[in-house]
Amino acid sequence: MYKFLVKQKDRLKILPVLHLLVALIFIIDLSHVPENRIKDWLFSAVYFIAFILLLVTAIFYKRILNTKSRHFLLLFFESMLFLGGAVYFWSKGLSLVAFSHAILAGVLVLFMIYLRRRESGELIIVSMSNVILPGLTGQRIVEWSQLTNVIKRDDLLTLDFKNNRLMHVQIINADDVPENEFNQFCRQQLGITQK
Repeated sequence: MYKFLVKQKDRLKILPVLHLLVALIFIIDLSHVPENRIKDWLFSAVYFIAFILLLVTAIFYKRILNTKSRHFLLLFFESMLFLGGAVYFWSKGLSLVAFSHAILAGVLVLFMIYLRRRESGELIIVSMSNVILPGLTGQRIVEWSQLTNVIKRDDLLTLDFKNNRLMHVQIINADDVPENEFNQFCRQQLGITQK
């Protein structure tokens, strides 16, 4: 059995842009607030303060959000504000705006869960019976009979499927697995399944 750790893209680079977009949504939301009661002024003040906070955070993210846990905390804060906005707009009779805020809160929570799952890395496992690939929702098991070729060259793992799909993956622990030994193992497994 061979295990390969997949090189991850730095998904945290996009988060400051996401925080900025959320800040813009918050300032646009202020146009939907009727200004006739103290409850409306309180909601407007909370959203305006959140807009300023997110704007400053997006601009100075390298100093403020220097750990992943701070990014996750801010994503959770944004989703709670969207959920609060959904309740507020629902009470005002703006059901479409409330529904969109509830969806945005759910999307932020799902994005947070996705980032948490990918935090430890993705693992490809090549065994005698199958190849286990990482997927969006879980692991995907690929039988050897679905493959035409599997090759490891330097830090690149290539899987050639019978349905003409080709998958190239850059791996981190390329030196842990001897290249000739792994390629010979894959040829043996592919030869067994093609007989």
